[in-house]
Amino acid sequence: MTSSSWYRRSVWSYKGNREYTRTGYEAAKVKFIEEDLDVDCTDRHYMVTGSNSGIGLQIALEVAKRGGVIHMVCRNEEAAKKARSEIITTTGNDKIHLHIVDLSQPRDVILWVEKFAAQHDKLHVLVNNAGCMVHERCLDEDGVEVNFAVNTLAVHIITNTLIPLLQKSEDARVVIVSSAGLLNVRLDPHDLMHLNMEPFMGNLVYSQNKRQQVVMTLWYAQRFDKIHFSSMHPGWVDTNAIRTSIPQFYETIKDNLRTPAQGADTAVWLAISKAALKHPSGLFFQDREPVSTHLPLAWTKTSIEEEDLLMKNIQDIYLKVHDRAYNPPAPPTSAEPKKETDTVTKESTANTTPSEQTTSPVKETKAEVEIVKIPPPPAPRRDEPQNAPALTNPPASMSNIPATESVVKQSKEAERPTSLEVKAEVNSQLSSPEPYVTPEKPKVEDIAGTHTPSPDKQEPSSPESTTPQVTETPKLEPSDQLTSAISDMKLMPKTEPPAEHTQSDAPTQEKILKAPNPDPTLSQDAEVNKEISATPST
Repeated sequence: MTSSSWYRRSVWSYKGNREYTRTGYEAAKVKFIEEDLDVDCTDRHYMVTGSNSGIGLQIALEVAKRGGVIHMVCRNEEAAKKARSEIITTTGNDKIHLHIVDLSQPRDVILWVEKFAAQHDKLHVLVNNAGCMVHERCLDEDGVEVNFAVNTLAVHIITNTLIPLLQKSEDARVVIVSSAGLLNVRLDPHDLMHLNMEPFMGNLVYSQNKRQQVVMTLWYAQRFDKIHFSSMHPGWVDTNAIRTSIPQFYETIKDNLRTPAQGADTAVWLAISKAALKHPSGLFFQDREPVSTHLPLAWTKTSIEEEDLLMKNIQDIYLKVHDRAYNPPAPPTSAEPKKETDTVTKESTANTTPSEQTTSPVKETKAEVEIVKIPPPPAPRRDEPQNAPALTNPPASMSNIPATESVVKQSKEAERPTSLEVKAEVNSQLSSPEPYVTPEKPKVEDIAGTHTPSPDKQEPSSPESTTPQVTETPKLEPSDQLTSAISDMKLMPKTEPPAEHTQSDAPTQEKILKAPNPDPTLSQDAEVNKEISATPST
């Protein structure tokens, strides 16, 4: 379960006021090398998610100034068009492409990103910047929580799908805009939807998602060496997201928040500069320097097994959603009217040529998403991904069983008695006139043990017969206990050792005799034995 502690919050708050604010950026800027950003980005393709405002817009602006081709991935179409016009007007670069997709809908993300990978042959840099902080638990139709869908699952879907395209490009990079809020929590690879969190706290869920992003970055870097992966903390930045998500925090520190350009500086540096490649892949950066992902003495470190478990669980969710994106389950009610619309839709798509489908206007993308919600036709479609995960085939029907096996089964079933035959047989047994004979009870004298055995079958004497009967002795005073013990020991019979011993028993007897006495009171008993031997026997 995701949780924090007073110590983590206190250290994080102290560290943040020194480093994450505007004064912290100005102090770190002294070490920056401005020539690192003197880079020509012409003919290099950059994808930036959440680029219609805030940090994402500043990243797109800085790359567009240097001639890069920008792919803006936004949810709000109106705000995205306005941001695109601003970038073109400010930079004079018109190579700005707009992609409208809601990252909180994993099915739509899968359909869009696989279509993008199939239609494009270039992508050099991917910047996963989009994020959200929702303070109420909200699950979609696949049971995916909205914070996890945007901050974690969408990042994995986009990155995992575009890795083959990135590997074809020279100097490929993936930058994930994370947050230092991850320092407040330890990784929880089990409860990804935070179903056990009561009450639901959006700030802790956000911190857990950012911790997951850092683990994902390192996991990718260890497996894809042709791509440089990195994550970063932009600092405490004055954006609309902070104003609406954590208004109390904003009012407390609004005078010392960083500007969006200051928050985007490290992300731009990781995306375009050659100096960033001097650092190993998979690190977490702050103000152009790699930093630790754990506070001292915070107990937030995890094992490799836990990190692998996180990636396995994320991949399992991705595969489940991918299956439902192309094979959605049938609606529970009013299925008959929808079958007619499905037929019309399939016929209309089947009559169109491939060229007509590719040259359709942008407005028809919404219709494609609606069509995908209907099960696809048996023939492969043009927009279906080539490298989609393999899905399991349904089990073979009973009609596919060979005739010989079916004949054998039928013969075996014919030999079995029916339930009526079994019932009739049971009734006939119950109604039989034979009386029920009860077993004879043993004689009382046999139970009491008073019978005498026959002379030819002599019973061995039981050990219980040789044991003396124990009688209750009266309580004695402490002074009389020693005298009673001595008298009892006099009456005890001497036990002689067995006459015959095997060679294997001899060493054991010696060890027992030579073993040290563990009880010091036995030495007193030895003195008592001497006195007994000295006294004459009566």
